[in-house]
Amino acid sequence: MTATAQSIILHQYDISPFSEKVRVAFGIKGLDWFACDEPVIMPKPELLALTGGYRKIPVMQIGADIYCDTQIILRELERRFPAPTLFPGSDKGLGWGVAMWTDRIFFQAAVAARFHGKTPSISRKRQRARKPRAPIQASRTG
Repeated sequence: MTATAQSIILHQYDISPFSEKVRVAFGIKGLDWFACDEPVIMPKPELLALTGGYRKIPVMQIGADIYCDTQIILRELERRFPAPTLFPGSDKGLGWGVAMWTDRIFFQAAVAARFHGKTPSISRKRQRARKPRAPIQASRTG
């Protein structure tokens, strides 16, 4: 497969559940696409330059158009490539509502349950690297 100016490029990393959601949509729609693997944690200089500072994954690029956020990416795929639809039946609103619930509320609850009482190793390393700072005191001149 050869890339063109209108090729779909997904900026992603393999373990992201949100990237997987977009990859599944590509499969349902039978779309050809390219992956640009990004680092899991900062820094992400190429991604930040592309998105104007947006740091989350995934990001979809089609030509000069950039789509950030899974919901926006899926809406654009559905608009550009309507068949086969991601929402068979007549109630697209229900599909979008369930997707919003699973992406926001359910996902956050699942992460909280997974790490209940634990600090992920990245956070522990950052905490150890932090140096205590002296409190800032206001000074008066004059």
